[in-house]
Amino acid sequence: MFRMRAYDPPKRVQIAIKNLFIIMAYFLIVTLFLAIAYYPEKYQFFDEHISNLGGFSSNLGAVNSNSMLIMMIGFGVCGLLVLVVGVLYFVNRDLHLWLPKGILSVALAIGAAGVAIPLDHSLRILHLAGAGIFIGGFAAFNALLQISSLIKKRKDKADDVNKLDTIWDIILSAIVIIILLGYFTVFALDWLGVGPLNLGPLFQKAVVFAEILALYFIDNQDI
Repeated sequence: MFRMRAYDPPKRVQIAIKNLFIIMAYFLIVTLFLAIAYYPEKYQFFDEHISNLGGFSSNLGAVNSNSMLIMMIGFGVCGLLVLVVGVLYFVNRDLHLWLPKGILSVALAIGAAGVAIPLDHSLRILHLAGAGIFIGGFAAFNALLQISSLIKKRKDKADDVNKLDTIWDIILSAIVIIILLGYFTVFALDWLGVGPLNLGPLFQKAVVFAEILALYFIDNQDI
């Protein structure tokens, strides 16, 4: 009896998705540094949220047209890139965990679109929601990749699986999750007015850069 050969997800699609995420990460970093450079006053890295860079006005009330435009374009492009990733997942349904990865990718695109809206716009709620979705979705996507990679390696028990790679997956997953939980804890305390220190901006940036670092080390076959 004729038996169909199991379909192996095209490696070129996985590589394309990984490259799109890497491009998005680089674009995000460049966007933030350019926005800081064109901010009309000295940006207080440890005291101001990233959202301040994209407002109509700076933290001290100065006109912030250049930095705002950079943030709008930058996060708009990031949103388009990750939306393409979502489409690739939905089209290539033989990719491992394509559905949750596709949903999270689309959520990231929606979040990026929300961040592109200026913080001091009348639609401020959309910006805040977008920021939460983008940061939380980015962390969730990273955690899904790291954990699924770890489970897959444990299940396959392949001889060529390096134990150091497994340990590294665990460390990256733990770092992203711990920093994310720390950020939302600090954010909640600040919102309630009981936070001992203004750690929100610092944790926010730590989350973003930790997520970018973790994404960079994901293997193509785990995408």
